[in-house]
Amino acid sequence: MAAEAPDPKTFGSWEEAFQFPVSTVRAMEGQLRRNIDVNRERLRSLVGTSYRDLLGTAESIIEMDGEMRQVESYFVDMGRKCDSRLLEKKISNLRSWDAEVGAKDTDRFTLASQLAVLRNCPEALSKLIRNGDMVLLAAKVLVVSRLLHKKLSQRRKPPPYLDVLRIRLANLRRKLLGKIDRRFQALELNGSPLIEAMCAFSLATSSSATDVLRHFHHIRLEAMAHKGQKNDDSGHDLCQALKVYIKTLKDTKMYFPGQLATALQNLKTLPLSKSRDLQSLIELNLEAHEQWISDDIKLFTPYVRHDDIQKSEASRSLKEWAEHASASFFVGLRNNIKLVDNFSVIMQLRTQLLQLWLSNSQHSLGIEASEVLDGIRHAFNARCTWLIKAQTKSLDDLAVAAGKKLQHWQKSQPNLCASLWDSSITSMEIIDGGKAFTNSLLDRSTGRNEALMAISNDYRAWLERIEKIEEMIIAMRKIRWEDVADETDANDDPMDKQVLLSEEDPQLLQDKLRECLHESFSCFSNSVRTLASKISESDGGPQAVYLLRIWREIRNKLPPTFENHQYLGLDSINSLHDIVATSAVQTPLQTCEKRLKKSLHGKTLLGRPLWEGAPELPVLPSSWTFRLLTELISSMTGLGVDIWSPRATNVLKGKLKVQLEAVLRSAMAARMVKEQLVNGDAAVDELTKNREEGKPEANQEEEEQQDEDSKEENPAERKVSPAPQQTPTLESRIQLFFDLLYLSHAFIPIPSSGEDNGIEKHLSILGETGLSGGSIKRIRRDAEGYWKRSYVLFGLLGS
Repeated sequence: MAAEAPDPKTFGSWEEAFQFPVSTVRAMEGQLRRNIDVNRERLRSLVGTSYRDLLGTAESIIEMDGEMRQVESYFVDMGRKCDSRLLEKKISNLRSWDAEVGAKDTDRFTLASQLAVLRNCPEALSKLIRNGDMVLLAAKVLVVSRLLHKKLSQRRKPPPYLDVLRIRLANLRRKLLGKIDRRFQALELNGSPLIEAMCAFSLATSSSATDVLRHFHHIRLEAMAHKGQKNDDSGHDLCQALKVYIKTLKDTKMYFPGQLATALQNLKTLPLSKSRDLQSLIELNLEAHEQWISDDIKLFTPYVRHDDIQKSEASRSLKEWAEHASASFFVGLRNNIKLVDNFSVIMQLRTQLLQLWLSNSQHSLGIEASEVLDGIRHAFNARCTWLIKAQTKSLDDLAVAAGKKLQHWQKSQPNLCASLWDSSITSMEIIDGGKAFTNSLLDRSTGRNEALMAISNDYRAWLERIEKIEEMIIAMRKIRWEDVADETDANDDPMDKQVLLSEEDPQLLQDKLRECLHESFSCFSNSVRTLASKISESDGGPQAVYLLRIWREIRNKLPPTFENHQYLGLDSINSLHDIVATSAVQTPLQTCEKRLKKSLHGKTLLGRPLWEGAPELPVLPSSWTFRLLTELISSMTGLGVDIWSPRATNVLKGKLKVQLEAVLRSAMAARMVKEQLVNGDAAVDELTKNREEGKPEANQEEEEQQDEDSKEENPAERKVSPAPQQTPTLESRIQLFFDLLYLSHAFIPIPSSGEDNGIEKHLSILGETGLSGGSIKRIRRDAEGYWKRSYVLFGLLGS
């Protein structure tokens, strides 16, 4: 099989084709012929398809050739008519005609055109100023009007109304500058509009780039000061002032000196009157009047220095401005937040300002950004600490209100503790889940009358404010400032700001709140202690109860931040407990003393028939004991069952122990005096009887001695003789011994410590009872058992 023929396309020359065998060459020849035939058919098909397009192209070429020939003929005709010698001759003739004939008309037309343009300048200026977006064009019109006014003022006979136009133009210039200043203050103005305002100020005042920067900073500083002086408690103007500060930093770095210098340089590329925007003003109609305006006005090009400020100078000027602006902002910030008494509003404003500053921190490069951050922090921390102190200090107002209530306290005032079975309670409808009924029960069981509820409501309102402050301090710790901050400095760690704003500042406020709460509660405790010292112990029980209930309302709900709450007000509470206990035991003890004396002075013991056992001993307390406890419970209930906490009950029991001892001593002293009187009368009667019988005293003594000797000589008789009968005096002492043991259980402290309760030492007051050890144990057991059976009758004293 013959080898495949090579591809002729790969040959560099025709000679390479004949280096192969003849058969191969003939195969390549056949292949080439076949390719030629294929390409010929393809070309025929293409030409046949686009034949009409080719005819159209040929016609277009013929038309273009005709038009070119016509244009060439026109050019030849124009060249023949525009002979340079002929044109020079025409120009020379025109100048001669103008010099001899048209000089007066030129001067008149010039004056008329300049006056027309100058007269229309105020209308054009006023329209442009009202429009507000074309301050640069207005500045150009102002410059043209100034040039025209100056030109016309230099004539030998200036027009009479030039002064009127000058005054009007001066007013319009002030309005234009005010408009430019307002555009400088606008925060939404960026890019070309702001650059145009800067160029307009430069044209209107013939200022250089340095002057423009100085004025720009001055206007922005005034805007910040104005917003800071509005005394807006919503904080909107403070945010706007900080935005002005940030916007100024951004605009100064962006437009000075680069873009402003370029814009000022572009103003000097063309004469002012040749600018398109000035030419397009219909009011000036420069197309008609331009040929009659003098060349010094037509060719005037503004000269403003655009390269007199360098980047380093702009940075230095910005840094100086930033120092003054930040100081002005902090003054306004402190003055504004002084008007805000709501802690939550202060926190919201703090968050807004810090978010605004940290989110735009990329514009603070080149200035001390930390000083701005610290200034904002310190201003808000100072105000927050002041508010915390003011809010916590208002707690003392409760003591003032309580003092006023005590000053106008009426001795005839009804009992503070209303009955739970009052008709207003029993007839109350149970609606809305019984909330009103439940609240009324709670109020009456805890002695919450109108005066106490006023104090309680004020305290709840105060506590809500403190709790809100605590909640907002906790919320400060949860803000993630590193997510808000837009850091561009690699050396500035976002965690530093997180530590400052979410750890140090909340901790500062937390410590201040804790300190102020301690001071406020200490001051309140001192005030209540002062009020308690002014209460009379004899009849000041209801007033002390009122103060104790105030303490209960406060101690039941204290701020979570307050520490050592278990020791709050204990000194004043103890003194109030003393007053209440004294008031509660005063009347019962007075009546008890009378009953006890009557019982001891009686000839018979009323409860003697109820004695039991062998020997017979008392098993029931005396009536005066029950009456003492019953009247004591009534007195305690009259003051209010809600105030008798274990601490208050123990104080009352201590008072009873001390004062009961005095009552016992008084009663026993009266009893002994009576016994002495009775024994003295009996001795006198016996002595009188002996004298009547004629027995001397010596013989009487000998008889008594003989009786004693006989008793000693006959011990057997002494043993079998019956026991002596208990006298009424001895029985009274035994009954009193039982009564005191019974009362000892009633006066056990709550909780019981197991130690001597103080009544035992009163037993020594009774003297000799003649009881054996077993009888004493029995009486103790019976007294304890009877107390266990009857203590439920005296619930307020129960342990």
